[in-house]
Amino acid sequence: MLRVRPVHYTSRPEEFRQLLTALGMAVTADYGTWIELDAGHGRLALHAMPAASRSDATTALGFEARDLETFRRRTEEAGTHAAPFSADHGVRVKVMPPDGLEFIVDPVNESADEHNADPALTVAAVWFTPDVAGAAKVLADIGARERSSDPDAADFTAKNGGVVHVRRAQAPDADLAFEYDGDLAALQRRLTDAGLAATLSDTPAGPVLDVPDPDGPGSAGGGKLRITRPR
Repeated sequence: MLRVRPVHYTSRPEEFRQLLTALGMAVTADYGTWIELDAGHGRLALHAMPAASRSDATTALGFEARDLETFRRRTEEAGTHAAPFSADHGVRVKVMPPDGLEFIVDPVNESADEHNADPALTVAAVWFTPDVAGAAKVLADIGARERSSDPDAADFTAKNGGVVHVRRAQAPDADLAFEYDGDLAALQRRLTDAGLAATLSDTPAGPVLDVPDPDGPGSAGGGKLRITRPR
């Protein structure tokens, strides 16, 4: 199995919890400085950080797999370098793409609480890269499924939930977004009822719902978290 589970590092975890639960996510594990939330599809981890620390307001690509050794072996056989990685919380697998944006694959958290997250909401990790084709190959090699692609972008889904948006950029980086396979206007009203500002606009690519990023205007997303319809 493969699940998208990016990690967002933030000095404002409680503000993120408020926003994410209003979006329809459910807290499935809370270890203090590490909080996991499930959407209808995909999972997100919040890692609390000191304010203004180097990692504050950053996002890392991340995934979960049930059998890490099988995952590592199949990824290597497909042509992408993956190696065991020892962390304080046990052995993980580190995947090393050609653009240098390494990411960690963790074992599935089997103790995560059951939840009733909004089934229309999907976690979307965003992979910015100057090498769209190379990133797409890595995602295929780890077992994700291509949903759409062109020279400057590609979307991949994971069998057990979540989406990765690959987007062309000058330097490799990662960010957080969401997809909503439902009524974005209704979601906007739900956020407004929760006391959160949300702006719904039409773009050439379709409707987009922007909500203020708790990390603030200097965050990677320019102060906004973006929710779009699936492509």
